[in-house]
Amino acid sequence: MQLPAVGLGTWQGTTSSEARKELKTSIIHALQTGYRVIDTAQYYFVEPTVGEAVRSSGIPRNEITIITKFWGEWHHNPAEALQRSLDALGLDYIDIFLMHWPCAETPDRRALKISESPSFVETWKLMEKCVGDRCKAIGVSNFTQKTLDVLLAETRIVPVVNQIELHAFNPNLKLVPYCQEKGIQVMSWSTMGGGAEYATRATEILTHPLFQGIAANHQCSTGVVSLSWAVQRGICVIPKSSSLARIDENIQLVTLTEAEMTEINRAHVTICKLRIANHIKGLQREMDGRQTILGWTDQDFGWEDAEGNWLT
Repeated sequence: MQLPAVGLGTWQGTTSSEARKELKTSIIHALQTGYRVIDTAQYYFVEPTVGEAVRSSGIPRNEITIITKFWGEWHHNPAEALQRSLDALGLDYIDIFLMHWPCAETPDRRALKISESPSFVETWKLMEKCVGDRCKAIGVSNFTQKTLDVLLAETRIVPVVNQIELHAFNPNLKLVPYCQEKGIQVMSWSTMGGGAEYATRATEILTHPLFQGIAANHQCSTGVVSLSWAVQRGICVIPKSSSLARIDENIQLVTLTEAEMTEINRAHVTICKLRIANHIKGLQREMDGRQTILGWTDQDFGWEDAEGNWLT
């Protein structure tokens, strides 16, 4: 399987009829102008719209890579989750099916601790059975060296993709080469600092003089600077936009100099360090009297050690 460097993300943050109409238009436009990867998820509640757009685009299905993800309440039964996505999309197969987070929930959406079953290893072994005509490949999302070490030691199939939060303020300078050494393709979300509604400093990836200066050097937008930085590191990007002009722009990458790459790689030191996931209210769960993300601590995920040092 080969993946283009740039795909289209479909997280909208709303399921209004107007948003669905905008999304369908943006997907059709993206496909007709050269995009060949569409990323979605059950959690986004837009799979029916994605399927409609793919069928209406006029682009042969076998030229498009469709990626979707299942949420924690389906960790006990990913085969049923796969069927639900196929039904929602109205497609015969999914190209890459991802475990959205390593942490599970009960079917009634109660967050489970890292020590509770099903573990992500148990879930992955069930996912391996799904690979076939209806599911071409499987992967993970929001995994780290810690969780991947455990997974790879006990399972048969290596994840084809690890989709992670990755941007200049959370560059994953250790996790990316780790995945590449294991043959896992890194795909980044919030590459341009998306999530500013949760973490206001994320906007600086578009507005800080560092990025503006580099953008001026290449006569492009600061968004394209961030996308180009990630792609030059061997990472696939999936920016989302309802603006057709921005969709056209996002696929036009530039080549950054080694000095510019180094400056961006150090932005988490020189400007700020930020994990957007820690600020998304929809992911917050109280567990044993403290706030967690979907029942797990930063140490459980492998994002930090006990002293708060970042590990990825």
